[in-house]
Amino acid sequence: MRILLVDDQKSLRRSLSLMLQGAGFETEEAESGEEALSHLGKQTVDLVITDLRMDGMSGTDLLREIKRINPNLPVILITAYGSIDSAVDAMRLGAFDYLTKPFREQDILEKIYASQAVPVSSVGSGAPELSPEAEDIVAETPQMRATLIKAERIARTDISVLITGETGTGKTRVARFIHDNSARRHAPFISINCASLPENLLESELFGHVKGSFTGATESRVGLFEEADGGTLFLDEVDTLSPAMQAKLLSVLQEKIIRRVGSNKGKKVDIRIMSASNQDLGLLMEKGHFRSDLYFRLNGIRLHLPPLRERGQDLQHLLQRFLSIYGHKYGRSGLRLTPRAEAYVLGYAYPGNIRQLESFVEQMAVFADDAGHIDTDALPEDLLQQTLPPVTRNGSAGLVETTGSIADSERRMIESTLLRSANIGEAARVLGIGRTTLWRKMREYDLHFGPNGRNR
Repeated sequence: MRILLVDDQKSLRRSLSLMLQGAGFETEEAESGEEALSHLGKQTVDLVITDLRMDGMSGTDLLREIKRINPNLPVILITAYGSIDSAVDAMRLGAFDYLTKPFREQDILEKIYASQAVPVSSVGSGAPELSPEAEDIVAETPQMRATLIKAERIARTDISVLITGETGTGKTRVARFIHDNSARRHAPFISINCASLPENLLESELFGHVKGSFTGATESRVGLFEEADGGTLFLDEVDTLSPAMQAKLLSVLQEKIIRRVGSNKGKKVDIRIMSASNQDLGLLMEKGHFRSDLYFRLNGIRLHLPPLRERGQDLQHLLQRFLSIYGHKYGRSGLRLTPRAEAYVLGYAYPGNIRQLESFVEQMAVFADDAGHIDTDALPEDLLQQTLPPVTRNGSAGLVETTGSIADSERRMIESTLLRSANIGEAARVLGIGRTTLWRKMREYDLHFGPNGRNR
């Protein structure tokens, strides 16, 4: 496999080239977009990896030219964290994926393998838009929009998918989204949490059993692999599988044949496997706790879901969605938070992510007053243990020079206010500060006020 590396910094280009050559790839180098295009006119490559920001022709401009010349040639962009918006825009133009600096060797190798597994021709060279089904998943932040765009591309293939992320980030929902957008959408989507059952029961649950195969097996039973035949089987918390179960699962994935417990008769199954883990399976593999051959079977393509604390815009939208749902459930339509209560809600780190936010909102709905107001006395204790900026006379959270968790809280408060405000003046009034102070804080936190009151 030949890869063309494009970067105007020779040292970075060279170090990446040596890394990939060590992994068994052939590499070619170009120091500019113009040189890359000249190279592509003379030689065939299987993949282009380009820096986003370069002197002269940018990575985005190079992408446009490559897609015009060869729509089927996959392109991976390398960008700094602060340029994620630009990377997402580039994906809409047809880039296969992007990497943010700094990245590990394993990260880039996974994306290289994935670029060859996904048929780029099925994606097309136009600007992909999210399907109507994606509207059920809140994805206002660039990271989540990029993840869903990638998920839609993956859905058009039958490759196995490993979804990683902290507990409560929505891994099962994204797996279901991929299934619903795939050719298997009319067949079953079966989900099981591998940590929910002891090993002997998990084997029976997955593969089924015959009558009399063990104590209590009073009748034969069909396993989840058979139930999912033709569809998708989603294995959540796959990192909890014992070594014995890992070996049995690997055998099924290799042979595509299952054998019920207590039976020597095999049955062929046609399923797509998706799995999820809130631990780093690659690290577990390196430590000898997870089989490498199973890891590479499951990790056809990896999708990572960011934690809620990194999704400020999504947090605001999810909060409003849950307020509406539980306000209706408990007969208290029009639930709304006081400014001080909202500061606590938006400033929390949410180690349990979306699932924890939803639980908190349900509790708040129960303790809201008769008018639907939610003040600090209705908040869960975990939220109240935070340290927030002081409150001004008008009840808004005042803004001070802060660091650490307080700074994070302040940033979220400003971001959420900008989202809900028609202009900068209104946002400043809600926050209880002057316009000049707000502009200074926006520069400090790299926040921008865009059309329709949306940061980006």
